[in-house]
Amino acid sequence: MDDDFLFPQEPFLTGKQPAIISACFLGIPCRWHGKRAVRRDDFLHRLKEKYVLVPVCPEQLGGMPTPRTSETLQGGTGAQVLDEGLRIIAPETCRDVTDYHINGANYTREIAEIVGARVAYLKGGSPSCDIDGVTGEVLKRAGIKVVKVP
Repeated sequence: MDDDFLFPQEPFLTGKQPAIISACFLGIPCRWHGKRAVRRDDFLHRLKEKYVLVPVCPEQLGGMPTPRTSETLQGGTGAQVLDEGLRIIAPETCRDVTDYHINGANYTREIAEIVGARVAYLKGGSPSCDIDGVTGEVLKRAGIKVVKVP
């Protein structure tokens, strides 16, 4: 076993590779409003047949509370946040929350690298988790396949 990884780089004894997944898909109440999302049991069952799921919430990892503000990228992308300085502003408070999203994206990438995940299933419509969000962009740049789940 490589000492740099939490899990062995060979497939788990189950034959399954690790995959990052937005924690809200598992029913964890980490979404911006603090309520549980409807669990997607059929979707989760299909993923569990193929992967060991590693749940993350980039917003929480970045230091944002739950519940929190309901910001969006408003037509921008995670690439613009990372490369062009596009800022993410919380509409309710007018606070700049960009650094929370960037930090959470980087921590999510670190977790993916530690467990050896090569794929991530992220919640669409989120400024962090969307395939074009900050976390989606950071993961793609790290060579991790990002799958958007509406």
